[in-house]
Amino acid sequence: MSISSGCRSAKKDSYCLQQRFTLYYHSSSSISIVFEGGRALDRNEKKILTSASIYHASNDASVVTLPAVFPVLYTQGVLIRRYSDIGTILLTGLVVAVIAQFIIGHSIKAKHYRCCLALSALVLGVFLILMASSKSFLTLLVFFIGVRIGSSVYHPVGISWISKVFKGKKLDRAMGIQSAFGDIGVLSAFVATGYLTDRFGWKVPLLLWGSVNLTALWVGLLVSRGTEFGTREETEQRSVSWLETFSDLKPFIPPLMLGGIAWGITLGYAPSLLNHKLHLSMSETGVILGSWMAMGTLASLFYGKIAERLERSKIIIIAYSLIALATVAIGISTRTHFTIIAFLIYGIALFTTFPALLSFVGSTTRAHNRTATFSTVSNIQILGNSIFSYISGFLSDAYGINIPFIVLGLTSALVVIYIAAMMKKSRLWQGEAPEFMRGGDIESI
Repeated sequence: MSISSGCRSAKKDSYCLQQRFTLYYHSSSSISIVFEGGRALDRNEKKILTSASIYHASNDASVVTLPAVFPVLYTQGVLIRRYSDIGTILLTGLVVAVIAQFIIGHSIKAKHYRCCLALSALVLGVFLILMASSKSFLTLLVFFIGVRIGSSVYHPVGISWISKVFKGKKLDRAMGIQSAFGDIGVLSAFVATGYLTDRFGWKVPLLLWGSVNLTALWVGLLVSRGTEFGTREETEQRSVSWLETFSDLKPFIPPLMLGGIAWGITLGYAPSLLNHKLHLSMSETGVILGSWMAMGTLASLFYGKIAERLERSKIIIIAYSLIALATVAIGISTRTHFTIIAFLIYGIALFTTFPALLSFVGSTTRAHNRTATFSTVSNIQILGNSIFSYISGFLSDAYGINIPFIVLGLTSALVVIYIAAMMKKSRLWQGEAPEFMRGGDIESI
């Protein structure tokens, strides 16, 4: 890759080149990674990527387990009696997650990454098992809050770990792989939860995924032994600057928020849409959503290869255009086969955007703000998730369970327009992927 990649005009982009040469000068390892991005991962990189991927899979599976049994709880009148109860659970849990991730982003440094991920798996395992003993809506809500506290760790900490270790094209590949394992976790949860709920009842999936998290705790610690040396190489003397963090993230806020909206609406309301509108069984619902996740998983796994051929900005705008079309189709469709096709396209598009956006953010963040940056990314997504999940419950009560997907499609179209406009205005969205540039720096040129 050329050093001047992403800096196309020597006069206008002299500052851009200066910033990149400065970073190359101070880190010979960065030069090696950028110019030899295609080489195999070293032993330490493999251990960190494997450990992070295991935690991501168990973390994301845990988050979707309860929403996957919402239709049964609603239909049987067990603990949940209204769609707005679903919205209340999701909103409360997400507000707790925002607070937890703010604290994590401000406090956690690289030397804490490994232990924090293990602790999160412990908390998730305990509260999922406790959730199976819920006797009322209130106890269900309290235990779900515990689950959300545990699940608040991975996205700021695990992705920060990946962003610290990998650079250049390796960052695209690593982001794609760890993202795919999160998808695998969700896929497993959807497929297994639907089947287990139909056959054994709603408590069994919660007990299963609680046990999986306790297992992931020990496996993750075992795999990541000896990686503490790598996490201490970088000095993090400067305190977190939230002003810098928000400034660098500003160009990414609309697409990041849309990712949270799409995730929340799909996990919270897709099972009910398929079960109540199309009258599919819980097993059939699990298979369809599992297929949605399977397509997303493949898209994430191949994202690194896709990024080698297309610019990240082009990948993002194509993906969000497909999301807009597919979700509107899901909202208006009354035919099962047509809905399935739309879900598959939606899965490919949505899960391509996640590693693309995270790679953009990872290549623009400052070292001392790294954990704060990814906690803010997650909170931006949670903000979109919580607002639209809560509103969607009342919209579904008033107008039908399909309305959230139509709203999602229209919102996606607006984000496509925003990105297209930003591609003309800001160099951040132009050319090949920047390895070391900051959003604020590029916009100020």
